[in-house]
Amino acid sequence: MSRESVQDDSSGKESVHSDGWSESGGGSQSGAYLHSRRRYRSGAESRPETSDRSGGQVGSGSWATRVRRAVNEQGFYALVYLILANLIIFVLNLPQVSRFLGTAGVPGLNDAISEVLLFLFLLATRFDEVTGRREDGVGYHSSKAPGVLFLVGAFILMIFFGSLETGLTGLVDRGSHALGLVYRSTTAQIEATQFGIWAPLDTAILVPIVEELLLRGVVMARLKPYGRTFAIITSAFIFACMHGDLTQGVFTFLLGLLLGYVAMEYSLTWSIILHVANNLILADGVMWLTQALSTPTGDMVNRIIAIFGLVAGLVVLLIWRRPLVEYVRTHRAAKGSYKGWLALGLILLVLLALVSAAQRFSMA
Repeated sequence: MSRESVQDDSSGKESVHSDGWSESGGGSQSGAYLHSRRRYRSGAESRPETSDRSGGQVGSGSWATRVRRAVNEQGFYALVYLILANLIIFVLNLPQVSRFLGTAGVPGLNDAISEVLLFLFLLATRFDEVTGRREDGVGYHSSKAPGVLFLVGAFILMIFFGSLETGLTGLVDRGSHALGLVYRSTTAQIEATQFGIWAPLDTAILVPIVEELLLRGVVMARLKPYGRTFAIITSAFIFACMHGDLTQGVFTFLLGLLLGYVAMEYSLTWSIILHVANNLILADGVMWLTQALSTPTGDMVNRIIAIFGLVAGLVVLLIWRRPLVEYVRTHRAAKGSYKGWLALGLILLVLLALVSAAQRFSMA
């Protein structure tokens, strides 16, 4: 999808890119860094984004009703996806099925097969979005690519998000012990099963691709007509709910905001690349490195990465603060849009997430 310029309705003289920088000449550059031919423009275009500005048909009825209907659809679609995912893995793990397929005793192979089947489900039910043919959706190609500095900043932010998750996990773990409970995080469960070749292939490659197709390619694309910021935030929230984990939910929500912006303003291809980089390098890669070291050395490496992520991440956010604020202001949702979060589909998804999160705690 091309990055669309937002034209000032009052003057029609100057275009402002969605990253919040006005441009007097050509050239492409990361939206987070000031180009020498760009000047920062304050919120001249701060009226709420509506379907007329973002494209797409949004149906009939009041604005809040139309938004709630759209959120309801995406919430139920995410629920169906989750139910199907669990059903597939349940069937594949049945002893008779595992023996028939030859997957018994092969770590991660059933998970990899399930991701392929989930991709086929997305393709069968949301063909236009998955193939990038939806006219007002999120495509795989863009006239602009993110600059090197932007990609470096995005990578640092992913480390920052991971550092926050690590710190939050430690707090929850200590709080659980104080209450006589044991907390089993999703991250710890994944690390315990990363053996052979299929498990890393699943978590580092297949999962990021399928998740991006679902959350950014389908959910965010279908919510885009109701405002870019609204679509990014809502799809990130659904992304977090689908993980059903308190600490990882915080991480995935923040990651979803970043990947949503990247997919919206550049292309789905770049959000997939960043998601794969996060899972392959920052998750599996760091895990393999620390496991190869002695426990004290591995702990020291983890602490260094966490401290670097916190400090460098705050620096990036400080540098990006003005274009981020301008982007949100330029593409802010119309009044009443977030009432759409009261949709039954999303409420049920939240309840399922809370139940799943609660099940991660058990008596010591």
